[in-house]
Amino acid sequence: MPEETFRWVITGAVLIATLCMVVMAVATIVMYRVMSKMQAKTAGMIDSVEPIVETVKRLAIDNAPKISGIATRAKEIADNTKEISDVARDQAHRFAEVGRDIADKTKAQVARVDAVVDETVDQVQHAGSNVREVVMKPVREASGVLAGVKAAVSAYAQGKRSGVSHVTQDEEMFI
Repeated sequence: MPEETFRWVITGAVLIATLCMVVMAVATIVMYRVMSKMQAKTAGMIDSVEPIVETVKRLAIDNAPKISGIATRAKEIADNTKEISDVARDQAHRFAEVGRDIADKTKAQVARVDAVVDETVDQVQHAGSNVREVVMKPVREASGVLAGVKAAVSAYAQGKRSGVSHVTQDEEMFI
């Protein structure tokens, strides 16, 4: 690179560095002014806040035993609540187990009752069939005897038998 170009590059770099220093100086002055205004505003506020801070300190010191007692009671309440929750959870599990046991036993008893009812219905049907058979047998026998008596009375009343030309179908089957 030629020497003249090198000098222009160095001059530009020095100008940029100088410009940066000037910008930083201006920014520092602006920040100083802002901080001064802020300090003036906070100085007045500090005077009004100091009594409040003192009151809060005094209240904290005066009420420290009460706050400590409240914290202790709150911890005891939390512990008791946890114990109650644990007991309630255990009881809920026990009730669920008892409910399942009752449901299982109820199902078994219902099944037994259903089997007994089915068996009873079968026995009643069988007994009904036997009674029907026992009652109907004498009725059929009596009906047969009455039919025989009726045929005898009818044959006796007519006195003579009809000829072969008047043979009924029953008689044909008998022969």
